[in-house]
Amino acid sequence: MAKGGSRLGAGRPAYKVKGEQLQRVDVRVWARKGLLTGNRFFNWSWNRGGEPTGSIGVNVTPQSAVTLDYSLTQNGERRSISERVALIYKPCNFGGARPWFQCPRCARQVAVLYMRSGRFACRHCQRVSYSSQSEDEMARTWREQRRIEERIGEDWQRPKGMRLRTYDRLRDRLAVCALRRVEAFCDAASKLHIGMNLNSKLNR
Repeated sequence: MAKGGSRLGAGRPAYKVKGEQLQRVDVRVWARKGLLTGNRFFNWSWNRGGEPTGSIGVNVTPQSAVTLDYSLTQNGERRSISERVALIYKPCNFGGARPWFQCPRCARQVAVLYMRSGRFACRHCQRVSYSSQSEDEMARTWREQRRIEERIGEDWQRPKGMRLRTYDRLRDRLAVCALRRVEAFCDAASKLHIGMNLNSKLNR
């Protein structure tokens, strides 16, 4: 049984937390990696700063559901949990179908489930906010770059099966991210320089 990496009974989600603070599962990532095909079992783990923070076991029932198996600590005792999450497949405009999670609490069709208080659910049920609401421009560009790299990898090589037009568009977005980041850095450095000069004049 994999470790969920969270305490059970930590209280009801009464306030919003940032999504980056929670462990999450993304159906789009699993689909791109081909993990939702066939009857299979795989382990999924999380890391922060290079250190493992938790893991779960995932049992796949094709075109139907995934079962998340993990264990949590409650009052010093380990408790095993098996949580079934239904999969919803919606047809794409150019053929095929795209999978979505059905939130175990509210039945919303969502791509991401977050763990909070020992259970997985959508961001609405878990009261999760976006870090982008308090990010500066440089942080936003890094976040966008990480999201793109989830699709093409950190080496920026075109994945097998990805259309060249899609790949070129993603590479262009990475270039724009880099440009925006340089502009934001120059703007911040300019403001810092102006502020230092102003303080110097006031202290004379």
